Amino acid sequence: MVHGKDSMAFASINTSLVVAIIGPTGTGKSAVAVALAAEFGGTVISADSMQVYQRMNVGTAKLGACQRRGIFHELIDVVPPQHHFSVAEYQRLATAAIEIALARGRLPIVAGGTGLYLRALLDGYEFLAGKPDNGTRQRLRSLSEDELRMRLATVDPLAERAIAPGDSRRLCRALEIAEETQSLPSEVKHRRHPVPWRVLRIGLCMDRSQLYVRLEQRVDAMMAAGMEAEVRSLLASGVTSEDTAMQGIGYKEIASWLQGKTSQEEAVALWKQRTRNYAKRQETWFRREEDVHWIDVSHMAEADVVRQAACLITTAREEQVTC
Repeated sequence: MVHGKDSMAFASINTSLVVAIIGPTGTGKSAVAVALAAEFGGTVISADSMQVYQRMNVGTAKLGACQRRGIFHELIDVVPPQHHFSVAEYQRLATAAIEIALARGRLPIVAGGTGLYLRALLDGYEFLAGKPDNGTRQRLRSLSEDELRMRLATVDPLAERAIAPGDSRRLCRALEIAEETQSLPSEVKHRRHPVPWRVLRIGLCMDRSQLYVRLEQRVDAMMAAGMEAEVRSLLASGVTSEDTAMQGIGYKEIASWLQGKTSQEEAVALWKQRTRNYAKRQETWFRREEDVHWIDVSHMAEADVVRQAACLITTAREEQVTC
């Protein structure tokens, strides 16, 4: 069933259409995006913060060549695992990918569950130019997470509350922004410019208990598909536990097991738990988004989901023509 506003209510009728398929992990966004791209002549642009990394395939649930069905995909396998890929970098590359798709007469279909990537791209978040001062960064990195959190809570409590436990990197960056701009990080984060497209957001949601079962089964399938070998290969090639890519859910837990810090059973159980927690956070995040046309995919066949999403796209195109 589709939930949303009766009217697409686009801000402008004279700009090109961009479709975004969003929602929690495990709801089938990638497959739906491919089916829609095949139907409407589209290009799929990933909005997944882990799929940008090369050689990380199993644990990021990248579609294989057959599953992509010949559809061109962007923002997948962009950088090596040792590279720290930023939101600003994603915004720049994804914006270019959208413009190229439009210039070629193709429908850009952005698909993924990394909320900050989606907001940066589709809402036009503005980022600071230039790199942070190395001295400031080194000084902040010498502090513990508790010390960073206390400092940020003093400067900007709203920004501190928005950063999940264990994310020292974002705590450091928020404090860097505060020092560099003499502004509140929570305010800087929301500076934006209008994007030159009409955006149709289609959200996929699922009954939480059903989703959790699916996610646990997917973890088991990833282990069977070679997750252990993939992480072993990454570690052997010089990727370390400190690299951003290895902080990804699944990679962090399996690496901990392979390094003798925990058992396989404990690692897999923690991987499943963190995946469930992540899906819940995504659900909360996306429910706060505006103008999302939700499709409850619980107990629905993929073909039916694609059909409903296709109706929304067709309606959007018809409204542009009639207006």
